[in-house]
Amino acid sequence: MPDHRLLLASALSALLLFTACDFNLRRPSRAEASPKRAEATRAIKAPRYDAERYEAALQAIEAQRQRLARRYAEAKGERQKRAIRAEARGVVTRAITETIFPAWMGTPWGLGRNSTATRPHQEGMVVGCSYFVTSVLQNAGLKLSNRYTFAQAPALHIQRSLAPARADLHRFLSIPPSQLEAKLRKLSDGLYVIGLVNHVGFVVIRGDEVRIVHSSFTGERDVADEALAEAPAVAASQEAGYFVTPLFQDDRLIAFWLEGRAVPFQKLGM
Repeated sequence: MPDHRLLLASALSALLLFTACDFNLRRPSRAEASPKRAEATRAIKAPRYDAERYEAALQAIEAQRQRLARRYAEAKGERQKRAIRAEARGVVTRAITETIFPAWMGTPWGLGRNSTATRPHQEGMVVGCSYFVTSVLQNAGLKLSNRYTFAQAPALHIQRSLAPARADLHRFLSIPPSQLEAKLRKLSDGLYVIGLVNHVGFVVIRGDEVRIVHSSFTGERDVADEALAEAPAVAASQEAGYFVTPLFQDDRLIAFWLEGRAVPFQKLGM
């Protein structure tokens, strides 16, 4: 029989490695921190941000959510509800990847009291990695029970709150980023959350392309869209491993979004 004390100690050690955003970071090497390296792997450069246009876009997303919510409430039978959930999943995924992510590109990363920006390029503010994750979700219309509780929690707790099913937790231990990318290609296309050592961000999978979108503490130290296999923040987590969970791919989370209910924060087992 397995030694449950050893298993528990191993699980706790892994959890402690994935603590709240960016604390106790190791200093990146010069190669990792190089702006030239970061630039080489980026898909989206920082646009000229227009705050009014962004707010209008968020209002349009919210209007879509409300229209879908009314149809969902009036749906007769599970077949209709399933079709609306599928439509809603497409709406919120496109909103995040095509509207919200591009607006946040280039927003400075940072820690401290001003690291809790709720909007891209917010004056006098920077954004830590977990605050970036929560801001993106809230900008897309997903309510969280307490944004600060989510953002100050270990990445794994954020992930399990959003996707609590055990089958949704994909663990990859001590493999190079290139191998991680190859394994992630086998998952369905869509949005995911990735938990790294002292770091958390989003993963976008489209066919053979796997990218990480995050508030990065390496390179130019800002919100970046990078090839996952070449991202220094991913490489920094190789020894400890990586946790990946789907986002809006289950019925539970998309129902929270549709119905305007707050996602509860919950500490679930490994």
